[in-house]
Amino acid sequence: MKIEHEVVGRWLDVLVTLGVDRRYLVNKHGKCPFCGGNDRYRFDNKNGNGTFFCNHCGAGDGFKFLKKMFNWDFKKSVTEIKQIIGDCKVVVMKKRDPRIALKKIANMAQPIKHDSDLIQYFSNRGITSCPDSLKEAQLYYFEDGVKTGPFPTLVSLITDSTGKGVSYHLTYTHRQHKLKCSAPKKIMTPVTTMKGSYVELYPMEEHICVAEGIETALAVRDLTGLPVISALNAQNLAGLLLPDLVKKVEIWGDNDASYCGQRASYALAEQLTRKGVEVIVHIPPVPGKDWLDTLNETQDDIYKDWQKTAEPKDVNAVKELVKTFNSKMIFGEPA
Repeated sequence: MKIEHEVVGRWLDVLVTLGVDRRYLVNKHGKCPFCGGNDRYRFDNKNGNGTFFCNHCGAGDGFKFLKKMFNWDFKKSVTEIKQIIGDCKVVVMKKRDPRIALKKIANMAQPIKHDSDLIQYFSNRGITSCPDSLKEAQLYYFEDGVKTGPFPTLVSLITDSTGKGVSYHLTYTHRQHKLKCSAPKKIMTPVTTMKGSYVELYPMEEHICVAEGIETALAVRDLTGLPVISALNAQNLAGLLLPDLVKKVEIWGDNDASYCGQRASYALAEQLTRKGVEVIVHIPPVPGKDWLDTLNETQDDIYKDWQKTAEPKDVNAVKELVKTFNSKMIFGEPA
């Protein structure tokens, strides 16, 4: 039997035997062993495959866990597992039905009112768009067993390409700003795979814009007037699955110092181009920035001047704005 099959169901014991701390092997939000982020990671061990999920690092199986934890390639992982698997027992983790928590949020979510703290939160972030697809709820925040709140929370439905609900993305706020905590943004445990899913902020059309974060996508909406969707993170952006209705996509990627955002943007561009979809990729000029950062901080005056004259959905005006951004930058620094 191949080791990939033999290790199924034994991953919990295997990882512990190989030196992984048990606190990283529970199906409950907590600190990520890879990026160090608090309350953004869980070890769900789906189908006994050693699976995990982190809002920042993404998802993976037991072999990817070993790669991230010890920087082992597949061959090295197999060698190490073979030495100890005979002493590892099959462990079945109890599964919690995610639909219970998701239905609770669905029942609590309400339309965002014009005088809501979330409207001011968006304004403080430099955003004017607030689609009907977004909801709000007064939710408690849990960290290290401590319950605080409730807080005004932005509730965003995550769907697949057929429109079927997969999970909710939550953004906790306090006094019209992001809640000061370890993980103000959370993705609830999904009912199925998150791969290819997104937050459809505005109804799909033939020509749409895509960004990683929800707030970045809303900033792009303010800029272009086009329908926007949020892929939530770089890993999901790279594998986004869009309905056949879409014929043209503008990808407003992040300029990450690690090149993660750029790589994901062009991976999606390649995938869509192969399907015959027209694609344009926009990357901010400054490393470490997304388009919301760029519009709000780096080129604030240019953007405000452009807003006074440009018409919504004026694609040429958008291109001119991007050119203006780039002409003001030399090697990623203000000219």
